[in-house]
Amino acid sequence: MINWTDQNLGKDWVKKLFWVGVVITLVIFLFNFTLIGFGVYGDGIGYYTPLRSLIFDGDLQIYDEYEYLSYSKSNFSGVARVDKAIPQYSKYTLGLGLMLSPFFALGHLATLIANTLGLEIEPNGLTWSYELFYCLGSITLGILGLIACYKAARLFFSQTASVLGVAGIWFASPLSFYLTLEVSMSHAVSQFLISVFLYICISTAWVKQRRQQILLGLVLGLGTFVRLQNILFAIVPITMIIWNIINRVIKANQISRNFPWKGMIKFPDITSLVVIGLVTCLMQLPQMFIYQWQYSSFFKIPYLEEGGAEGYESSFNWIKPQISNVLFSGHRGLFFWHPVLLLSIIGLILVYKKLPILVTSFLLAFGLQVYLVSSWWCWWQGSSFGGRMFINCSLIFVWGLAAFWDNLSYKRSRLIGVGVTLFLIGWNVLLILQYESGMIPSEDAVTIGEVLGNQLFAIPHFINHVFNR
Repeated sequence: MINWTDQNLGKDWVKKLFWVGVVITLVIFLFNFTLIGFGVYGDGIGYYTPLRSLIFDGDLQIYDEYEYLSYSKSNFSGVARVDKAIPQYSKYTLGLGLMLSPFFALGHLATLIANTLGLEIEPNGLTWSYELFYCLGSITLGILGLIACYKAARLFFSQTASVLGVAGIWFASPLSFYLTLEVSMSHAVSQFLISVFLYICISTAWVKQRRQQILLGLVLGLGTFVRLQNILFAIVPITMIIWNIINRVIKANQISRNFPWKGMIKFPDITSLVVIGLVTCLMQLPQMFIYQWQYSSFFKIPYLEEGGAEGYESSFNWIKPQISNVLFSGHRGLFFWHPVLLLSIIGLILVYKKLPILVTSFLLAFGLQVYLVSSWWCWWQGSSFGGRMFINCSLIFVWGLAAFWDNLSYKRSRLIGVGVTLFLIGWNVLLILQYESGMIPSEDAVTIGEVLGNQLFAIPHFINHVFNR
């Protein structure tokens, strides 16, 4: 590794850069919120309405919430907020709403205070003040998740490399879009919970500490309650335990070829995983009972049935996953749309020999996410800016990116790192302009050639799009 000691930024500079990132994020969000007139739309409505219904109506039937929201239109485009059939129940989990319920409560308090000051805002859980605080809560947790990512990187890599890693994922990955423009979706909060989970895994001696095991189960349970795909991150502690067992076997074999197998698997190895798994599974019971109540089945999860409704044989094709498309195609290919993430994976490979356990567990976790998304009937992830379903891997990406910059052997490593990071951020900004202005469709296929060609004209097309509204 290159010695970055003389190149490290001072703590004050790190804090200043952090607050610059916060300000940029909030300015973009507030500008978009003001321009459109609301902050909850798209899939975000499906997460928001059950919370409102539970608090104000005492049930989870969301027809009246959707009907109320269907009368509102974007101040900018004039497009109706609800453009599909109004459902009776939400197909999305209740976890996101529960995570953001304290911020929703702050929105209610702010509404009551505003009314005492003479402002007329209906305290019904559906007016703009509730949405504002709900969305600010998502942003807050998303940024806290990035802090966890930074701390995880600093455990092994230099300050400068860690800052570059966070900056790259904050503003050059799909997280940037879902932390500023579509914050009512689950991705920012999902990123927060999984980042905290992974940070605890790599920073504590959780195998010997029951409290840490319970905490890991709680955090992973909440993460799974927000997005079901997050359960796959259980592979990280499982891999760590298996690796420790393998190391014991290797050491015992070096001492004697006739070593006894007894004692190779220790009691804490099993109990630690059982505790984490038990707590995680127990936290899914509320959602299972909700599905049972709504659809008359514990396992009738909408995601398992919507593929058939769209004309596919099933929702998942485990035999023929679209891995190459998910990673490299112009149709939301993860590494093509966000090349900064390819540098992250390269960084993980570079430090494999020095940190084999962590790299193996991280690569397995990422690989399982790739396989899951690639097997889904909607592998391009629907109306999506890039690979949004991989935002939960943000800590892995930050860690890998920090490893990449820390292993750069050029003399002007900092200058190269800053230059490349700024270029990739610029690439991402131009993609956002393409996406927001309609140069590329929000869901339909787009080729690599179209994306590359549009990058040259994204800014003038976006300006024309704005002023011709």
